[in-house]
Amino acid sequence: MNDFFKSIYAYCKEAQLDSLWFWVVPIFTILLIWLMTTFGLKIFAKQRKLKTVFFVNRSWIISSLIVAGIIISIICFCWSKNYFVQNHLQLSFLIALTISMFIPILRLLFLKSYYTKESIKEITDQPKTLTQFNNAVILVKRSYRKNKLFFLIPAFGFLFLLFYLYQGTNLISIVYDNSGSMIQNNAIDALSETFDNLQENNEITLTTLDGFTTQDDPSGKPSMKELFCINRFSSLKGGNVVSFNNPVEAKNGLSQASNVCFGSPICESIWKTYLFIKETKTNQIYKNKLLIIITDGLDNIGESLKVGKFFFDDGGFVEWFPPENVFVIDYSGGVSSSFMQRCQSAGCDIYPAENNKQAYLDALDNALQSFKNNWYMVYWTIFIYFLFSIIGLLIQPKKIL
Repeated sequence: MNDFFKSIYAYCKEAQLDSLWFWVVPIFTILLIWLMTTFGLKIFAKQRKLKTVFFVNRSWIISSLIVAGIIISIICFCWSKNYFVQNHLQLSFLIALTISMFIPILRLLFLKSYYTKESIKEITDQPKTLTQFNNAVILVKRSYRKNKLFFLIPAFGFLFLLFYLYQGTNLISIVYDNSGSMIQNNAIDALSETFDNLQENNEITLTTLDGFTTQDDPSGKPSMKELFCINRFSSLKGGNVVSFNNPVEAKNGLSQASNVCFGSPICESIWKTYLFIKETKTNQIYKNKLLIIITDGLDNIGESLKVGKFFFDDGGFVEWFPPENVFVIDYSGGVSSSFMQRCQSAGCDIYPAENNKQAYLDALDNALQSFKNNWYMVYWTIFIYFLFSIIGLLIQPKKIL
């Protein structure tokens, strides 16, 4: 429950109140309700014994609840596609939903004021006899109850949650620096917990820096130029790439990760990962592709990284992993390195990680947020819908004596 209310605080914090787009949704909601109410008065059939005042209020109720259903549909569809990860309009849509659900409550309360012996004539024909009065009371009460049935309309918007079932497959590629300069347990534990929270539609490739037999193995590539000349992953010695079909297999595979390796062939392992994916997964279609690099930035290539071509200068590499889809978890402790500088210059997200499990978890969560559906947006939508629906059902006119 605490996380539930924290989520609305996060929506408020992320909301760009000075943005035109933030206010477009609520303003358009009000305008759409008004337009539908205006045209609705000409469409909704009128009963002879009920007057215009009643139908004006009913039109407001129906129009508002139809718009609420549209908003719920949009929220559910955008949520299923993780649209809100990059576009922080959660608060804007929740405000619009609240407006569209609040208007029917106001109209029910306004209509309720006519349900008195003196005012009933404003919404139905003037009764001339006691029998006509009793029949008019039965009619207006039945008509008032019928208005509440329209609160079922927005519920159909939740059918758009079915789009969540039609998710594509994601590819998460992780290059994990297990060289001697890294402390292993925290990162491994964080990866294990992260895999537990990922869904089955995520394929994972995990690359460690294993492969060299000595610290300065002569098989290693001394520069990016020589590295880019290699076009088959089997031609590279540095880097051990393993592919997993789902997070469960990946978690089990973590126990097989080596605790130590010779040298620090980060760039070679990254390039080998790309070549492996290019050779083995070209025919597969992925909804999202992400590369996560966990390292302190110390690479065997060293100074040659400062100039010349880098990964994002290669068209094939960028096609699989553009800079905005490359996330670097920096374990350097603030120590500058050519690798980190090149990644930063290219526009990659770099998240500094301290030597503790929670820091790694926060970094991984930030990197994988586009692969996770935040259910709290759906929970708030359901909460607002049911809250106002229950309030609407509880509103009863006074007994007409």
